[in-house]
Formats: sequence, structure tokens, C-alpha cells
Amino acid sequence: MTDSRSSESLEARLAAAKARANPEADPRSVAGNAFAQGTRLALELVAGILVGAALGYFLDRWLGSSPFGMIGGFLLGLVAGFMNLMRAVNREAAKVTDAELAALPRVEDDDDEERLF
Repeated sequence: MTDSRSSESLEARLAAAKARANPEADPRSVAGNAFAQGTRLALELVAGILVGAALGYFLDRWLGSSPFGMIGGFLLGLVAGFMNLMRAVNREAAKVTDAELAALPRVEDDDDEERLF
């Protein structure tokens, strides 16, 4: 008799521990986190461009090579911003497991591939 009670107690404690370890995500917090992450990534991209352009501007003022330093700094900032963006996207993509991808709903393609014209 004690064996069945202890196994039930163990199963209940195990279920409680699993529930604490993997709580259900609140849709509002998920949306808030996604918004915060998107805002952060957008600001990082803009900051990279602005810093690059500012460095190019001051390089232009120092060397007297008017638009070329700013254009080069802008392009370098743009590249740096996109590299940061891709790094963050790859980091988030690595968190998603194959099981989670398989659990996503599939939508069949119902578009006709024929051209109307």
C-alpha cells in the first residue's frame, strides 16, 4: 500500500516540478518580448549606421575629403548593423528545436501557379 502512495506522490511531485520548469507562456508576455526584441534590433541597426556616418563625418572634417568619408562610414555602419542583425537572428533561430518546428501548423499552398495574363 505504501508503494502505490509513494509512486503517486512521486508522480505528482514530478508533474509539479515539470510545470515549474516549463511554465505556459502568457501570449501578452510573448508579444511584449517580441516587440522589445524587434525594437532592440531596429535600434542597433540605426545606431550602427549613425555611428558609422558620424565617424565618416569627423574623418572628412579632419582630412578635408568631404563626402567620401561620410559615405564610406555610412556604408560600413550599414554593413555592421546588418551583421549584428543577422547574428541576433541566427542566435534566436538556434533556440528553436526541430520538434518545435514540426509542431507548427502547416498550410497547404492553394495558389494557382498559372498566369492569368
